[in-house]
Amino acid sequence: MRALIACIALLVSACSPRSAITIENAWARATPPGSTVASVYARVESKQADEIVAVATPVAERVEMHVTSEANGTMRMRPVQSVALQPDEPVSFQAGGLHLMLIGLREPLAAGATLPLTFTFRTAAPMTVSVKVIAPGDAPPAH
Repeated sequence: MRALIACIALLVSACSPRSAITIENAWARATPPGSTVASVYARVESKQADEIVAVATPVAERVEMHVTSEANGTMRMRPVQSVALQPDEPVSFQAGGLHLMLIGLREPLAAGATLPLTFTFRTAAPMTVSVKVIAPGDAPPAH
């Protein structure tokens, strides 16, 4: 009986989706000509503990995860190597906090365009999302 239960559990886990992660409302602002950096914002939620270990896009040389903090009246931005995902605790990449930096843009981001962004996780399969580029002054997508 125990062997049967173990076999059923193994089959259920094998048939379950590899990732219980959702990435929503990914967006960036259009950049002026000659700009080499841009920020991307999104909301990530996971049904299981995991970790974002890398992010990439073909429109930039690299993507860094950054956190903004205030110390003695000065805003500082520093890269982070990974971002922990806890079950049912959304992580927001947003202005003034945790965000994604596209560094070494190959061309400016144009309003109305979209760009692919691939998230790599410690255990889940990589996920590619489409990032909407909005015009300066336009309201970002609602979470």
